[in-house]
Amino acid sequence: MSNDEIKMRARAALAQVLKVPAEKIADDASQMNLSEWDSVRHMNVVLALENDFGIEFADGELMNLTSLPLMVAAIEKHVAA
Repeated sequence: MSNDEIKMRARAALAQVLKVPAEKIADDASQMNLSEWDSVRHMNVVLALENDFGIEFADGELMNLTSLPLMVAAIEKHVAA
């Protein structure tokens, strides 16, 4: 699975959970620049990613998944394993 495919699917999951158009989610999207991305929705984003990619993040990873690039990197590690 390519980096671009992971990014596209992660962006789609973010858009769905945050209820915003995918075009609004930039490559550097994060909790800091998306007001819709609060702590409650963060857990929903994580669950959506786990379901979409068939992975499970470790508890220690959850709080580090605060931006699209960090999510993509974490997903890449899981799908490569």
